[in-house]
Amino acid sequence: MDEIVFYIGQGDPTDKHSQESYSYVTSLHTSKQYASFRQSDSHVNGTGITGTGPGERVFCGVPNKALIHVYSWGKEGVDQRIPVPEELSCLTLINHPAGQAQELQSVTSYRVPWLLAGGSKSGKLYIWELSSGNLLCVKDAHYQGITVVKASSCGMFLVTGGEDARCIVWNLAELISIYDRSSTGDDTAVVKPYWQITDNTLPITDVLMNEAAVLNDLKLYTSSRDSTVRIYDVMTKSCLTTFILPDSVECITRDPANRALYVGLSNGLIRTIPLYTINPHTSVLESVGGMNKIVTVDQDPNLTNTFVAHQQQQQQQQQQGGEKDRTAVTKLAISLDGTNIISGDTQGRVFVSDVVTKQVVKTFTPCNSTISYIAVDTVPNGFDLSGNVTSTGSKDKKHRMIPNFKRVLASTNPEDHQVFLDIPGKVTTKDDDFDAWLNRKQLEELEFKNLSGISSTVKQLGNGASNSELEEKLQKVSQAYTELRTKHEELIKEHAKLLDKL
Repeated sequence: MDEIVFYIGQGDPTDKHSQESYSYVTSLHTSKQYASFRQSDSHVNGTGITGTGPGERVFCGVPNKALIHVYSWGKEGVDQRIPVPEELSCLTLINHPAGQAQELQSVTSYRVPWLLAGGSKSGKLYIWELSSGNLLCVKDAHYQGITVVKASSCGMFLVTGGEDARCIVWNLAELISIYDRSSTGDDTAVVKPYWQITDNTLPITDVLMNEAAVLNDLKLYTSSRDSTVRIYDVMTKSCLTTFILPDSVECITRDPANRALYVGLSNGLIRTIPLYTINPHTSVLESVGGMNKIVTVDQDPNLTNTFVAHQQQQQQQQQQGGEKDRTAVTKLAISLDGTNIISGDTQGRVFVSDVVTKQVVKTFTPCNSTISYIAVDTVPNGFDLSGNVTSTGSKDKKHRMIPNFKRVLASTNPEDHQVFLDIPGKVTTKDDDFDAWLNRKQLEELEFKNLSGISSTVKQLGNGASNSELEEKLQKVSQAYTELRTKHEELIKEHAKLLDKL
């Protein structure tokens, strides 16, 4: 199994070289580069990726244009240019919650997610249905521009953060329920936010939600330019912890095991915020914060919780008479096992740093502008990421195009809502019993743990034996050992008698 990193630059319309920017898909553990996309740029948080491999797509909100560029795997150029009502500053893709439980069905040849949500600089929130292009929601969400849009993994909540220092949690079903409004006879019904967070004083830069199996464990993490990182409980609508950093926070990511938070600062540093610490008096592992507690993250002169790779590069450039501007960390991502941090800055550099040693272990091909989006995904060994046409390539070619997005709200008449999709066929499995399923999961876990490509399994010789047979074998071994020990004692006595005679 291998991990791949997708990263893209922001671009600068005034710079000719920046307009010829590339986004790259490269391996995290090897030197292999899988793919690249030409003339690809987007706002910070303005990119969405459906997955990796043939049939998957990359959506980019074009800066200074009311367009969305769609890229397909295996094609470097823009596959589609979809016009939108206005320039979108941030994007996110939302998968249908009902599709997550269909494990025994093959993937449809029309591989698109469910919804695409985007925020504009005017503060409006747009939601389209990708399979039909219908505009399901237009909402004046913020007083100023929207900087980030994220959805929960369960598909129940949508979170928007804006330059007006507000973070709003929406109930996604209420935003897109156009048919419920028609049943009440009020097509202009006002959808109220589930929760409005007004704790910050400067623009929201990034939001993050954990993948909770239980809805009561859903947490919201926000970062702001007022140098704070806050953790909220979504169901109780309460603030759990507020972390105060020494500089403004530009991005945030979370450890997969929820052990720590990693935040990128505007001064080029990456700080680690431990969520658990050992009590020096009781030697017990305790959680940090809770109950609306305010925790100040002090300076770190010994660099025990600080990554300094981006700041060191800036200092080297300044010594050589190069770039004088301040370097900020714009995007962060973390590997699947939580051992590597992937970070991008305003100079277009992307580094991979080890979490334990805080040292850079790999450097990727830089972009011509600020890094605006980083995504990490896993693929099996030998997986074809080139996007070449396979046996199902004809269907992928036929259904590859995304319908153009509508500029007016969808009709509230259910008869006008038509979606054409290929019905997925069921996967036929030879072993349907629980033991076979358990063995398959064990092999998958072994492949997940093994990143070196060497497969090793433990074989059990023999067909096994019952408890009575094992007891009988044990009794024979004990009897033989007793006889051998008796013979050994007799020989020692005879040897002692011979010594006495001498």
